[in-house]
Amino acid sequence: MPGQPQSERASQPRPRGVLIGIVLFVLGLAFVIADITPFFAGDHNTPLWLNLACLLVPIGFAVAGWSGLRIGREQQRAAVRELHSTANHDVAE
Repeated sequence: MPGQPQSERASQPRPRGVLIGIVLFVLGLAFVIADITPFFAGDHNTPLWLNLACLLVPIGFAVAGWSGLRIGREQQRAAVRELHSTANHDVAE
């Protein structure tokens, strides 16, 4: 977050869902490269499992995006709660 010092941002744990999505995405990219490379060598018949493994790219993208949005909304709700609690505290004084 922009308002936090660098040391606080570094100490926050990374979201597990985003990391899983990134790993799936990169693994899918490796399968895409493995699927496309033989095509340039003249082999046009790749196994079905290799073609299906390429679907890890959009799955990883969706998992990382969904997790990032979920975490962002969670942080937004926490900020709104904090804002309301400080506003209620200011009114009570």
